[in-house]
Amino acid sequence: MRAWREACEAAIRASSAADALRFWRISHEVGGCQEPVFDYRFEHTLAVVKVARWLAPQVEADPEVVECAAWLHDVRKYLKDAQGKDAHAEAASAAVEEILAGSDFPREKIPAVRHAIEHHVGLKLTKRLKPIETACLWDADKLSKLGAASLVHFTSISGAFQPTTTERILERGEAWLQLAQGIVKSMNTKAARKEAKRRFAFISNHYRQLRREWSDPMKTSQA
Repeated sequence: MRAWREACEAAIRASSAADALRFWRISHEVGGCQEPVFDYRFEHTLAVVKVARWLAPQVEADPEVVECAAWLHDVRKYLKDAQGKDAHAEAASAAVEEILAGSDFPREKIPAVRHAIEHHVGLKLTKRLKPIETACLWDADKLSKLGAASLVHFTSISGAFQPTTTERILERGEAWLQLAQGIVKSMNTKAARKEAKRRFAFISNHYRQLRREWSDPMKTSQA
């Protein structure tokens, strides 16, 4: 019987790599295989999984449900989706049983995984999500959009969507901070809210420093 983590990782790797190769239209040959310039979807997913593993035990959520949902929450999400309609949560939920078929994941927990995936979309909440596993996935997904790793992901993918300069990255980053404030306030769990505030402070300082350097580097050097 296949290990469920192995099945989940294989599914997202296959989906995200194929989509990234389509999206970038160029690749690098590594070990005889063609790899995309940057596999954003997998890197984001891995970040969510890492946060989920940290967060679930702190809030007494089922760690298997939360981690499985973290691996698969974007398994049917595509960069610049030609369909123009974002239904990736529903599509990912529908794929869960097939991906986990033949694995050692407890079958009775699949509905909880699907529920979490179906409710992870959006940057703001008007009320706290339930059950705790669903709340935990939402928090883990949004925490991955804050902090140092999020800056790496944002910068790596930025130029593929529109012409990029340092000034444009800075402007988009400063605009993102306005949205990020809403994310911090919407966190479901106390542990995630505390970490979100810490990460928000970090990215705020990053863009503040970048603004100082880009606007008046001499003034920055004298500070």
